[in-house]
Amino acid sequence: MRLTTLMKLAMGSGAAVLGLAVAPAATASATLATFVPCASGAAGLVAAINAANGSGGGAISLAWGCTYALTTPDNGENGLPVVTHPIKVYGNNATITGSNAVRIFEVDGPGGNLTVQNVTLTGGSASDFGGAIFNSGGTVTVNQSVVTGNSAVTAGGGIANATFGPTTATLAVNGSLVTNNTSPGTGNGDGVGGGIANVQGNATLNFTRVANNFAGGPAGGGVANGNYIGASGPTSTLTLNFSQVNNNTAPIAGGGGIQNLAGNVLLNVSQVNGNTSLNGGGISSGNGNGGAPGGAPPGTSSLTVFFSQVNGNTSTAPVPAPGSGPPIAAGGIANGGNALITGSEVENNTASATSGAGLVNHGTMTINWSEVNHNTAAGKGATASGGGILNVDIGPLTGAPVSGILTINWSQVNGNSAGGYGGGILNGLPNPKAPITGTLTISHSQVNGNTATLGGGGIYSVTGGAVSLTSTSVNGNHPDNCEPLASIAGCTG
Repeated sequence: MRLTTLMKLAMGSGAAVLGLAVAPAATASATLATFVPCASGAAGLVAAINAANGSGGGAISLAWGCTYALTTPDNGENGLPVVTHPIKVYGNNATITGSNAVRIFEVDGPGGNLTVQNVTLTGGSASDFGGAIFNSGGTVTVNQSVVTGNSAVTAGGGIANATFGPTTATLAVNGSLVTNNTSPGTGNGDGVGGGIANVQGNATLNFTRVANNFAGGPAGGGVANGNYIGASGPTSTLTLNFSQVNNNTAPIAGGGGIQNLAGNVLLNVSQVNGNTSLNGGGISSGNGNGGAPGGAPPGTSSLTVFFSQVNGNTSTAPVPAPGSGPPIAAGGIANGGNALITGSEVENNTASATSGAGLVNHGTMTINWSEVNHNTAAGKGATASGGGILNVDIGPLTGAPVSGILTINWSQVNGNSAGGYGGGILNGLPNPKAPITGTLTISHSQVNGNTATLGGGGIYSVTGGAVSLTSTSVNGNHPDNCEPLASIAGCTG
């Protein structure tokens, strides 16, 4: 069965669960909760949370379909009291709005533990973190809910999950929608995670959709995961199970869908489709600054893509000015750390002007049983190379350790195109002064039907680069299969 069919079956079941996000949640425990009448409005909700905190925790039930409008701060930027004990909010299809004036919830560790179920959180506004929810070292669970139309200037337009103290922030979002949130930024390196920002915390999305969010800063239109504060602490971990991060935008950032900075990301039967950013249109994963010493956070990044899709994403980076950096953008995935792609699709991604439409690897990457097909480096000339994959060792440029190590097993790199070199794969970067190479190993795979305007329709390997082919078909590429001609054992022009 083709991977696309498997994905449709898997994501179809996910869509069924996502539908529950707007359905009523019948909960027996809600009968034991403190009821907040609609007529009591924001004051009643504030009083109920204060009472629950004062009792060491509790449950609150909202009026069916009611809208609770928070218009003035209770404390700081928060419209509600800070959650410092275990509190459950049963929404009963109600809405809590911050009226574009206040943040809705703040949860503080170590004791703060908030669960919201079947509620819409909208209109939350914060000058720093988490327009709807700011979890600072506590625990937050969002069940069958909608987080939409919120804004936080610094990070986490919808939700910010951040470890700022001794306890690790933990976030679980189940069967929910995180949509149309923004983190605009001020132009000073902020504005990350339009939908969700996970800063040195643990975040898990199950059967959840993160869509149509916007980041105006350097990272993560949909989700920003990692170390963004430059301090020591736990490594951020983001896990997606049967979830979607689709149609998010970050026009000046890396990672239109997901940006991973020195953290760990696992996609398990999930989608990162239709996102747009300056580079890493779908996913950007690395430890910052190209891995160069100085200025980069400690550690490295880990990206695992398992039976998932990273399709139809776009990188918009223009061709850089001479001497300002290599023309690398990555329409689908940019990897500068460790990456493993298994049983997945990276298809129909576009690099508008620069190189690496499907994948850019300047770290260490292994691709097993996957498809990197029909991606397009849409520009013209050598700066628009590597239609399917660009693999490059950036060590000579940055002083970082040896990188650009790519292994492909039992996979396809078919039907890609480039306006420059390497329609299927570009191994290294052509540079007359100092060619930049890569190490490429392909086994039991196909590199077929690709096109490159300047040569190396299937594979172009820069002089000095290492390419090893085993039981691999490189056929039907235009204008030739491999360049330099006769330089790659097992491949003929």
